[in-house]
Amino acid sequence: MKPSGNPLLFTPGPVSVSPRALAAGSRPMIHHRTPEFHALLENVVEKMKRLFGTTSDVLLVHTTGRGSMEGALRNLFSPGEKLLCICNGLFGHMYAEIAEACDLEVQKIFTDWLGPVITDQIDTVLGQDPSIKGVTVIHSDTSTAVINSVAEIGDIVRRHDRLLVVDCISSLGAIEFKFDDWKVDAAITASQKGLMSPTGISFVAVSQRAWAAAEKAAKPGYYVDFKNIKKFYDEKRETPGSTPVSLVASVNEALEMLFEEGLPNVYRRHRILATAIQHSAQAMGLTLLPRGDVVRSHSVTLVQAPEGVAPAAIRQMAREKYGLLIASGLGDFKETALRIGHLGMITTREALLMVAALELILFELGVVKKPGSGLAAFHACLANAG
Repeated sequence: MKPSGNPLLFTPGPVSVSPRALAAGSRPMIHHRTPEFHALLENVVEKMKRLFGTTSDVLLVHTTGRGSMEGALRNLFSPGEKLLCICNGLFGHMYAEIAEACDLEVQKIFTDWLGPVITDQIDTVLGQDPSIKGVTVIHSDTSTAVINSVAEIGDIVRRHDRLLVVDCISSLGAIEFKFDDWKVDAAITASQKGLMSPTGISFVAVSQRAWAAAEKAAKPGYYVDFKNIKKFYDEKRETPGSTPVSLVASVNEALEMLFEEGLPNVYRRHRILATAIQHSAQAMGLTLLPRGDVVRSHSVTLVQAPEGVAPAAIRQMAREKYGLLIASGLGDFKETALRIGHLGMITTREALLMVAALELILFELGVVKKPGSGLAAFHACLANAG
């Protein structure tokens, strides 16, 4: 019997949305120019400051993450200025492409997806080229499932008095982020990943150094104008234009859930489940990518498909037989790898279901000769985690 209903999402976004967040977004509409919405927006912004780890401004932007990624570049830099883009993954390359579309001069570094980011090289490049105005980096690139050390990069960028722009779209809410301590100047996230809500809005944390740069930006654009968004919030607790109120309500409820659980517990849950899934995959004979000693993301796991088995076949069996949606690899990994998302509303129950289903699929495909090793590894990780 095939599973009924929508599949359970084990993708690195969008994620399965909790009934609480869905219900909050389906409540009767309130107008975005009323005291009721003013209180809702202020509540969301104050919680987002805690999640980002900042006392600086956080802006609600009426766009998905890519819109805010572009907005950050247009609001902080002027056409013709130079950026250093860390490109160790698809989304690092994408941010470089966004910068080029904003008429910025781009210097790419660490363009090999599987190569390490050597922070000393960033220090050297910035020291040799004073024309570089800022650096972009992805905190958790879901194409490679690795974490970049924003703390180390932030120290270097600040020492050279440049701006640091970070995409934390697939990490915020699942992995601790310290905007102020890590010396970040702009950080972007979106509603559909660690914030456990439907897709459609994004948030940008902005430092005082970034605001100073925004005063000099020649062409910030009209729709995502940071200064205008800040003005509306500071003066009215509103946003420019018609606010997607239902999405704001969903995010507010999801944030309530995160803070009810407690952020240290949220981060610990993601870390434990990510480690358990990764150890289980290895126990089944799968290879984690990238190979070697890397800092793996707690948001997603990248595994190489067994030799002779198409990743699409595994994904199809997971969906049709067990009602689970696993993501494909991206770029060079599209035909050789799988991405198992484990961020947002995921508990031990859901992770256990994924491991059990994957082991059964590999058994049916003849990859696993005797089921049980994956589940044993999963339980061992939980036991060792206390």
